[in-house]
Parts: sequence; structure tokens; C-alpha cells
Amino acid sequence: MRLVLTAAAVSLALSACASAPLAFAPLDGTISGTCHTDMVKGAVGLAAAQPTLERIRVDSDSTALSTGDQAAPATEGGSTVHVQVGEHNAITAIGCSGTSVAMQ
Repeated sequence: MRLVLTAAAVSLALSACASAPLAFAPLDGTISGTCHTDMVKGAVGLAAAQPTLERIRVDSDSTALSTGDQAAPATEGGSTVHVQVGEHNAITAIGCSGTSVAMQ
């Protein structure tokens, strides 16, 4: 009887975690809108699942995300982070594109 209750409790706990929505917020509370890839380069090689892509967008400080199999731009700055997706839905490169912010 005890084993059955334990298994039921574990199953209930796991299902609660799986159904909880994922929300990502930037560490400093704001997104600047200027893309930086230094904080997201470790995602290369991971699967391009929706939560991973959203985490990349937030951590790169970008306001937009694009994906595809075309080469990721090598530039920093702009408002969009581009995630290049290769075979088997794996992230192969990450770059920034979009309207660049003038540096002074």
C-alpha cells in the first residue's frame, strides 16, 4: 500500500511540473533590445525546442528571434537573435541581425 501511494505522489508531482508554463525573465529585469551572443553561445549543439529558443532570445537581450537553416549573421548588435538550425533540429550557430544601435 505504501509503495502505491509513493508512486502516485511521484506521478502527480511530475505531471504538475510538466504542465506548468515556462516564463523567462532577464536577470536585470529588462531587455535592452541590443543582441549579444556571448551569453548564449553555450546553446550551440542543443535541440532547438521552443523553451530553449525563448531562453536564447531573453539571454541574448533581443526583442525578436528568427530561426532557419540559413547561416547566422556573425555581427553583434541589432534587435534580432538568429538561431541556425541544422540536421536533427540541432542548433548549429547563433548570431545577431536587425537594426544596429549606433555606438558612441
